[in-house]
Amino acid sequence: MDSTPLVSVVTPAYEAERYIEETLRSVRDQTYENVEHVVMDGGSTDGTTEILASYEDEYDLTWYSEPDEGMYDAIETGFERASGEVLAWLNADDKYLPWAVRVAVDALADPGVEWVIGHPAKWDPEGTLSTVRPLRPYYRRAWIERGWYHGRGLGWMQQESMFWTSGLWERHGGFPDGVKLAGDYHLWRQFAAETAPVQLGTVVAGYRLHGDQLTAEIEDYYAEVPDAGPLLRALALFRVGELYSLYRGLVDRLRRDRDGREP
Repeated sequence: MDSTPLVSVVTPAYEAERYIEETLRSVRDQTYENVEHVVMDGGSTDGTTEILASYEDEYDLTWYSEPDEGMYDAIETGFERASGEVLAWLNADDKYLPWAVRVAVDALADPGVEWVIGHPAKWDPEGTLSTVRPLRPYYRRAWIERGWYHGRGLGWMQQESMFWTSGLWERHGGFPDGVKLAGDYHLWRQFAAETAPVQLGTVVAGYRLHGDQLTAEIEDYYAEVPDAGPLLRALALFRVGELYSLYRGLVDRLRRDRDGREP
């Protein structure tokens, strides 16, 4: 990978005027400069396209407003039109912290690293960083591949905090036909067929809490997620995901102490 690879951020949008300006600004204001932002609008009739047009000259923003077959179709089309060596998808109500892309690119420069994830965090409806998960999470590849990471399992994997290489997307990207809400869940399982995400160890983005998200339709979401049965329910009950993160954190700390490095 080039030392300053182009990073392509794809944002699907529809009737997104309430929050999209904050999303645009968060991409525009990155401390890493080589970023293109591709926004796929599904034909909004509110003020979304006017907001997009007002930012065209402020940074490397390309946007399209055209009919699509839903969010995941828009994301796939956005990645087809993107040119970056590093890819990410940021929804139109979420946003990055200014160092997000820089931290991700630095981590992806390490040999063998193709997928990274930041520390889970949430924005409130007003855009204040309101929640940061106290325990640094680690994600076990075999458990991702089995589909154990979701809200009724070992916890969510936060999509807006992820970056991955274009090569990983080319080999394992795309969403299953018919999926409307749980496409991210299936995408992580596809990625995990080859690799696991490297934890960045800092907050790079957040999920905005408000009442209009598609995932507010939670039962419809879980209709698209296979039931892993009583084993997963037992693992969730005994907080195995958190115990694994504690274990990995201790191992990493011991390695740093042994090597004489600071965290």
